[in-house]
Amino acid sequence: MERTKKRNSLVMQGAILAAASLIVRLIGFAYRIPMVHLLKDEGMGYYSNSFDLYTFFLIISSYGLPAAISKIVSARYTRHQYREAHLIFRAGLALSLLIGTVSSVLLWASASWTADRIGSPLSVHAIRALAPALLIFALMAVFRGYFQGMNTMMPTALSQIVEQVFNAVFSLVLAGILVTKGMEYGASGGTMGTGVGALAGLLLLGGVYAMARGRILGRVEKDTVSDRGRMLSYWKVILLTAVPMVIGTVTFHMTNLVDMVMFQNALLFQGYDNTTTVTMYGILNGKYKLMVTLPVSIASALATASIPSITASLVRGDKEDIRNKVDQAIRTIMLFSIPSAVGLFVLARPILQMLFGTENLETAASLLRLGSVSVVFFGISTISIGILQGLNLLRVPVVSSAKSLGIKVAFNILLLYVFDMNLYGAVITNIIFALSSAWLNLRAIHRHHPLGLNLQKSLILPGASALGMGIVSWLAYQGLMGLGAGNTWSTLAALPVAGLVYATLLLKTKVFTYEEVLELPKGHKLAPFLRRIGLLAAPARL
Repeated sequence: MERTKKRNSLVMQGAILAAASLIVRLIGFAYRIPMVHLLKDEGMGYYSNSFDLYTFFLIISSYGLPAAISKIVSARYTRHQYREAHLIFRAGLALSLLIGTVSSVLLWASASWTADRIGSPLSVHAIRALAPALLIFALMAVFRGYFQGMNTMMPTALSQIVEQVFNAVFSLVLAGILVTKGMEYGASGGTMGTGVGALAGLLLLGGVYAMARGRILGRVEKDTVSDRGRMLSYWKVILLTAVPMVIGTVTFHMTNLVDMVMFQNALLFQGYDNTTTVTMYGILNGKYKLMVTLPVSIASALATASIPSITASLVRGDKEDIRNKVDQAIRTIMLFSIPSAVGLFVLARPILQMLFGTENLETAASLLRLGSVSVVFFGISTISIGILQGLNLLRVPVVSSAKSLGIKVAFNILLLYVFDMNLYGAVITNIIFALSSAWLNLRAIHRHHPLGLNLQKSLILPGASALGMGIVSWLAYQGLMGLGAGNTWSTLAALPVAGLVYATLLLKTKVFTYEEVLELPKGHKLAPFLRRIGLLAAPARL
């Protein structure tokens, strides 16, 4: 009974983080829309350059800290070593202060050199505006890890949401103020909001810690188990835990850095000027990648939620439960990513026009139609990384990502430098990277825990349902346009029609059983209703 409670608590805490992650990503998507209108494609090129470089520094400096601190503190709490857990927290703060300061100084000092190397010297302002955020995020990472190690995810979840809200508001306000001086300054204003948001999140976590400090120190005073270690020994433990996680994440996210460097230098090599090069990169990142990333972000949230549940089954040694959970996670992402890809393909131009206006619309729409299939591959790749982490196969995603990155670099050289396919070449190499990563990860999962995936219910029927959805949504859009509704209203009407048609076709093709619908939120009311209107077959036990 006690084990069941702990397992349920673990899954619930994972669900809290997943929900917060989803909210953060939706806010991030929402504020990028007015940002594109403010900065245009050229300004988004400077903005994207700065963030690609900043993200690389951020991953190296602080990405592994929350998970590492969480893991170490959790182990100490399990053994009632509260004093040592608190000493590790303090050591983590000192380490993060050092790493964060060094990272911030390096990013600031190297900004001009890096901007010149990627062929976008005006990106220097936006890059430097992000430098202070590295220190703030490093400190915040330790607080988040400490609370997570105590098995309370709410402070982390709240800080993520507060951080993103402040980031969105101040990014837009500062971008709007500074864009009058030039697109490069507008981009720097947009990146300043990141530091403001991080500071708001850190202050929230500091406040939560201040309120809980008395209770924490009370446990520390009563601790008779812990030994008092040296600061450097704690740093060693933290780094040994964090570095493997960082390596895996850096490898996977290197694709953005590779695109930033190779894409823009290839265009300069082909004879394009700096402004055209930056504008093209703004289209690639500010429109195409933004649209593709949104459904993939849902996969990231699902991956976060799946890890503790799969790990719990692994600890119990329940192979059948592991297989069921892995199959369900992959099936869920397929059910979501396939219609997302079809929807982006069919309604690429209407959606982009509704969100971003007509600047470079045809180019962006062509890219989105070409790259829409990558939603499926990136979705599978992302969820499979979460599954592999849950199965404690941490090395596998690193190797898969490294191999896929090598393949991508080879195709980048061929398509960008040799054949001058510019934007279309970049999209194709991203598809290849996602496909390779997804395939290698799935193969590794199957090798350790053979998959029992029902291809008919996970791929064939959802694919057919998504195709029907795409046809109906396109007809609905064209019909409303013919009646003079205009692009925005026609698109807004076509999207819910698409969702309704897809859900109906899934039910009519019996992709979901009565029992599976019962497991959904409010499923006890939904399943009987769907059965009454003829969309769901009777339960098997009747």
